[in-house]
Amino acid sequence: MDVQEKSKKRELIKTIAIIFLVIMLLLTFFSQTIMNHSLPEVATQVVQSGTINAKIRGSGTVAANESYEVVMEQTREVRSVCVKAGDTVEEGTLLFVMGDMESQEMKDAQNALQEAELAYQKQILTFSKTYAENDLKVKNLRLDLEKAIHDRDTNKVSDTEISYAKGNLASAKTQQSQLELLLGELKAAQESSEEYTEAKSKVDELNNKIKELETAADGYREQLGELNTTGEVNHDKAISTAQTALDTAQSALSAAQAELNAAQTTLNTDYIAYRDTYNSLIAAVRGVYPDASESDRTQLKSYIEAFLAQTPEDTPGLTDWQNAYNVLKKDEETIATKQAAVSEKQADVRAKQTALQEARADASNADGTADSKRQNIQNKLDKAQADLSAAQSQLRDAQARLDAASSANSQLKEQIKVYESSKREQDAAVTELDEKLKELEKKQEVYKAAVETVDSKQRELEEALSGKDISQQMDNLDLESQRLKIEQQRELVAKYQADTTETEIKSKVAGVVKSINVTAGKDTKPGEAMAVIDVVDRGFTIKVSVTNEQAKQVKIGDAADVSNYYWGNDIQATLEAITADPEGGGQKRLLVFRITGDIEAGTNISLSIGQRSANYDTIIPKSALREDTNGNFVLVVTSKSTPLGNRYTATRADVQVLAQDDNNAAVSGLAANDYVITTSSKPLDAGTQVRMVENPS
Repeated sequence: MDVQEKSKKRELIKTIAIIFLVIMLLLTFFSQTIMNHSLPEVATQVVQSGTINAKIRGSGTVAANESYEVVMEQTREVRSVCVKAGDTVEEGTLLFVMGDMESQEMKDAQNALQEAELAYQKQILTFSKTYAENDLKVKNLRLDLEKAIHDRDTNKVSDTEISYAKGNLASAKTQQSQLELLLGELKAAQESSEEYTEAKSKVDELNNKIKELETAADGYREQLGELNTTGEVNHDKAISTAQTALDTAQSALSAAQAELNAAQTTLNTDYIAYRDTYNSLIAAVRGVYPDASESDRTQLKSYIEAFLAQTPEDTPGLTDWQNAYNVLKKDEETIATKQAAVSEKQADVRAKQTALQEARADASNADGTADSKRQNIQNKLDKAQADLSAAQSQLRDAQARLDAASSANSQLKEQIKVYESSKREQDAAVTELDEKLKELEKKQEVYKAAVETVDSKQRELEEALSGKDISQQMDNLDLESQRLKIEQQRELVAKYQADTTETEIKSKVAGVVKSINVTAGKDTKPGEAMAVIDVVDRGFTIKVSVTNEQAKQVKIGDAADVSNYYWGNDIQATLEAITADPEGGGQKRLLVFRITGDIEAGTNISLSIGQRSANYDTIIPKSALREDTNGNFVLVVTSKSTPLGNRYTATRADVQVLAQDDNNAAVSGLAANDYVITTSSKPLDAGTQVRMVENPS
């Protein structure tokens, strides 16, 4: 019994071992197939030799060939910056408005000049005292010099003071002119209700326009309703409605024209009745206002009303003059009102004619699907509603102007009084400033004459002090040296004065503002550019870095294609120079292109330029090229034999691109029979096992 049980156990263990071995064999047999299904699938292409007709591609920023820097040599306050970066300027365009205060550099130069002149004068007077005891001429010259120095110092008036005085006077006169203009406008507004009439006319016009637009919008909505209900639009009804509106408008125009004709007839009749009295009034007005002319009706009306208002009440014929003028004035105002009404009715007729033409055009163009008709009507409805909103906005503005004009007359007299008082004060200020300027100019004349006298007397003293005596000659040399320093300092002061008096800085070239380096309210820094202007007339360039091998394939004068600039027309790029790339370590060159056409500095563009055809031993598809921070590379398939078959691995191979066209690239770093991966079903890294679509043979 025990023997049988042991035999059964051995048989069971044997069976289990056989099953395990069979399973292991099956798994080993199918392991390659199972693993292959989980690996990325790749397509490859063998490296070939052939010809590349390549293009060199690159990008860069367009730069102007020449730039102009606006520079100040002294510290000045910037009052206003009149341009911004990107603006196009012409020669003479205002760039900056500068403060008219003296700069610190100017003050330092003037102080240095004054100190030098004072030292010179002290020394020459000291020398002259020594020699004056034995030389009467020197003594007299010394006295003349002292007097001239006194006249100069007591009458010193600088050009800056004169400039300020002129500026104050000009500013006061400007305010005076503005007050005169305001007074004229206020008086004109007081004497005429033209502003109110225009505002009222505009309000009426806009109200009529709003009614028309509302009617048109209602018509379009009705057409949409008909189209949705019946599938058709009753254009006959629209034409009939438009024709009725036109007939009504024409009738209104005829009535308005008849009223205008009647008003003109009334004026003619009244003029005949009051002709002699009116002519007598005109003669009297011209006696007081000789320049009164009937050709200028507004001026004549102003003179007549001023004459009637100022003529004493006991003047013979005054009542007749007033009556005749009031009748004819009322007739003219009636005609003006009727003319405005006719103009309004004429505009209404034109609008109704346009509406009728549009209705007929809609009927003529009624073909099409229901959707197209609906869209056409909806477009017109949208436009009518947009026009309606705009007209309502304009009406609010016009109503505000009308309200202001209605209440303005009561305020005009008070405003006129205030401005007349201000003008009297301004007239007195102008007179005072004018007298002050004249006084300063007179003192400056004395000052300048004294400066010339001081200069001439100093030279005469120098000559008188020079002689055969060694000490005199040494003294004279010292004076000459000091005079030379004074002259140099005067030139510096004159230069600073010329810059200081110039408050408007204008462009000296035409071009595009590249940058603005100052802001209003801040001071400039001497020698630093306030603005940089690209001189567009000098043209533009762009630089593209390429390899030495690529540079050998092009020549000066080759044209390049611009591939990504869509804002200008006829952009052309021509190779102008080939230079060393300072950042290329001797391995690269710079292609310098001349750019012409509608383009601006600072624009980034891409270029491509064709090379000459060349044969290469290793050419691959561009789809196989990859790039990272270490440069260009490809993934090459390498194989390894195993007991279960070949294993394929993606291996990195660094390459250098020698040339490329739109599809292929010539590279170095590969063998002739290498297989490069062009596509893969999954992202790949170097060292990844792959499954090939077709195994290489």
